[in-house]
Amino acid sequence: NFRNFISSWSCRMQGPVPMQQQGFSQDGPGYVPMGGGAQFRQRQLNEADAAAKQMPVKKPVRRVLTSLTLQILIFFSIWWNCFYYVLNILVFVYKGLVLPYPQQNFDMEFSFAWLYIILEIPRLFLVTKGNKAEQVVPIVFSLILALPLLAMYAYFIDFQTYVLKIDLILNGIALGFIGLQVLLSIFAAYRFATATRFV
Repeated sequence: NFRNFISSWSCRMQGPVPMQQQGFSQDGPGYVPMGGGAQFRQRQLNEADAAAKQMPVKKPVRRVLTSLTLQILIFFSIWWNCFYYVLNILVFVYKGLVLPYPQQNFDMEFSFAWLYIILEIPRLFLVTKGNKAEQVVPIVFSLILALPLLAMYAYFIDFQTYVLKIDLILNGIALGFIGLQVLLSIFAAYRFATATRFV
């Protein structure tokens, strides 16, 4: 017991043992044991940090939300509208010359043909802009302009003074074109408003 007391008293008098003598190094963010395994692990950590710093940052990729189906339908619709307008005017000229058309009815129904151009051109422009730019507002305005056009096609099919077979064919096809565009426009607008644009 006396020897143990003397040895502990001598250790206290000598002070704390330096970290280097205990097998530790003060290099790096923390104390690492000086053994070979500890040095190897520290080297691996340093190499991993250097590789992470050199690795390029992955940039987010923007998703393309434009509806190709809608754009193809718009393209063919433009050509169809030119054909429809010319043929519709010729049909009205034929009715006015051959059939006993009341003047008041003829003036009203013939004005619908001009109203068609006034509404259809900006509608196609807005839906094209909204689809390509992936914007909801232009598509909404194009849908608003589509409502009177749908009513006009329905009127020409069933309610105008003289409904010829060519009227049924022309306005039926036109109604199908604009109906599909309205459905695809609604789907595209919903997709633009809710989809994640970056992946």
